[in-house]
Amino acid sequence: MEILAAAGMGLGGLVALIGWIWLLVVGFKEGGILWGLVIFFFSGLGGLIFCIVHKKGWGAWIMIVLGGLLASFAMVPMVFSNLERMQ
Repeated sequence: MEILAAAGMGLGGLVALIGWIWLLVVGFKEGGILWGLVIFFFSGLGGLIFCIVHKKGWGAWIMIVLGGLLASFAMVPMVFSNLERMQ
């Protein structure tokens, strides 16, 4: 079970990383240096604001969110497994 959870966390992290790089490229191309830096430092909220203002990059932002959710949900079985060992 722990191997499956670790694989899910890795896959979620990879999906989020690909989405972040994609959104960063779109931000620099469409919005310039300022938007690129905002997305670089504040990827979640900055990316959401960029997508609302420029109406581009939604696919990349959704990849970031879904990757984070996948990694978070994959972590749950690992946490419960480690809690059982601690008792």
